[in-house]
Amino acid sequence: MHDKKIILAIATLLLTGAARADDAPAPAFTGHIDLVNKYVLRGVTSTYGPGLPGLGNAGADAPESDKPALQWGVDWTHPSGVYLGYWASQINYSYKRLAESYSNRAVASFQDNKSIENDFYGGYNGKAGNLGYTVGLTGYYYVNGGDSDAFETKLGASYGVFSVTAQTLLKDVVWGNKGDTYWTVGASQPIAYDITLSATLGFYTYHKEGRYLGTVDTLTGARCAAGTSFIVNGCFAGGAPASAGWRHLTVGFTQPIGASGFTWGLQGLIGGDNRFGVKQGNRLLASLSYGF
Repeated sequence: MHDKKIILAIATLLLTGAARADDAPAPAFTGHIDLVNKYVLRGVTSTYGPGLPGLGNAGADAPESDKPALQWGVDWTHPSGVYLGYWASQINYSYKRLAESYSNRAVASFQDNKSIENDFYGGYNGKAGNLGYTVGLTGYYYVNGGDSDAFETKLGASYGVFSVTAQTLLKDVVWGNKGDTYWTVGASQPIAYDITLSATLGFYTYHKEGRYLGTVDTLTGARCAAGTSFIVNGCFAGGAPASAGWRHLTVGFTQPIGASGFTWGLQGLIGGDNRFGVKQGNRLLASLSYGF
């Protein structure tokens, strides 16, 4: 509830500052419902942990969903540049059970009470000559979650078809450490037959030690043995926490299906490394979306 109050307060301030004359263009409202073959978060296809093979969805590990998942969202944009939005997705394991595992090693199943991710975001898009910029904030709220809700700032710039963004986490949670920053460099270009090509290069800078991710056992407070790192419910052999790493390269396209309102897309994902320097697998990702 505290997170929601903050978001509502930010929205009120943004809307108050967005007042325009009576003849200003109307705000735009759009929505979408999507079906994806997998939900892969920021390039992590194999494991969030320090070694392979990962624990899989049965063990609350990557990807967020290894099965087809429904996603949905709505967006509101004002001619002033102010924007607000909401995005959500099914997840094929429980963040509630994941959080419980950090203090109760008796958790046996991570498939009960599967989570739904909800992202509430807002900000401002502006221009300075030919340079575009964005400033925003995202609040993450998980249905059937635990120690997973947080805020993340967003700063970005764009020029022509190119863009760069930095998103910084403001709190230690089970999926990241306070100060972790996700950097992206992207490009998007419409071509023939209503096809839009896009490419995104993702990179991370990490805070090595957090409340849940690092080299300290969250239950006992003991430091993991040399050559091991902590994740989910124990110290595992493999990579040590890294300060930075290339996360993924994603290249793909989308294309509307006539005037039906549906759009289909394909992406090829080349996996980089997770926060422990473990190489991620390559994947082909498909989507079918309906916009309104």
